[in-house]
Amino acid sequence: MLVGGYGTIALATLGVCANILAISVFTKKSFKSNFNNLLIALAVFDLLFLVVCITESVRRTFEDADANSSSFSGFATQVHHHLFPYFLYPLHNILLTCSIFMTISISIERYLAIFHPLVYRNRSYSWNLSCHILPVLALSVIINIPKFFESVVRYDGENSYIDLTELRFTRSYVVYYQNWFRFLVLGLVPMLLLIFLNLRVFMAINSRKSSSKEMTYSTILLLIVAIFILCHLPRVALNFHEVLEFEQIDQCGPPVWSLIFSVFSNSLLPAINSTINFFIYFLAGKKFRNSLLNLVFCRDDRQDTVLSKTSFRTADTRLVGNNTDEAAKKVKEIIELEKKCVLTRSSSIA
Repeated sequence: MLVGGYGTIALATLGVCANILAISVFTKKSFKSNFNNLLIALAVFDLLFLVVCITESVRRTFEDADANSSSFSGFATQVHHHLFPYFLYPLHNILLTCSIFMTISISIERYLAIFHPLVYRNRSYSWNLSCHILPVLALSVIINIPKFFESVVRYDGENSYIDLTELRFTRSYVVYYQNWFRFLVLGLVPMLLLIFLNLRVFMAINSRKSSSKEMTYSTILLLIVAIFILCHLPRVALNFHEVLEFEQIDQCGPPVWSLIFSVFSNSLLPAINSTINFFIYFLAGKKFRNSLLNLVFCRDDRQDTVLSKTSFRTADTRLVGNNTDEAAKKVKEIIELEKKCVLTRSSSIA
């Protein structure tokens, strides 16, 4: 109760705030890029997942299993009961799947940027939405359609409670969908894909000279994937144990250690994974860190003034920064100095 209840609620609340801050920073114009847009999508999925985690932890920790509408708390619990089978429980699984597939989608984006730059640069404006985000949503919903039929609200007189349907006890459903299918599609295959894609990207980045922007993107992605694997590996291991020991579990029930382990693998660790990405952005991205501090302290983002060769030649004063007048004076001074140098050279030659 302490870990799966209060611990998850506190952690998920922190994660909600962290993801809101991350979205606020990444939606700024200065952060506009394909990679950052996908990070926004990941943050949105993580944010919604953590909100559902809070509701589920509240239900398990503070609400009674049976609810009666005679009191306000009982009525609120009954409303929660009716939302659970056909909304909260399927949504929880859909958002977890979205988070898994979105991490893979971001890895594919980096892989294309490194190994197929021409294809990457010639993409249309709607590429991210049509090829990275919508497929993730569609697959996540399709994979979790059976979750809408696993639980139901039953009544014992005026008391309501949540019960499992006959489908959840069907042997073929448990073996093939709940164990094997979810183990492969949401566990083994995603981890193998992430390891393959990010090892290729890491080796390519280290074997050639890359821009600081590419290095930052790759570092952030590698940290996200590393934390993802660490947080989801226990869930995959527990699922694999259930696949191998299904007969014994079906006859004798799950062992005590697996019940305790499932609290961490299915509740706390996914919440940690959805929370910690913000701290990766903060520690690995200097630009993100500076922009976040400016946002928190209500300051304007100060961008470095960049003077291009064209601005020197044309005396263009449309510069980024707050002190544009001073920058324009400096440009004019530099141009005057260049003119004087040309005149002195021509006079000495004459």
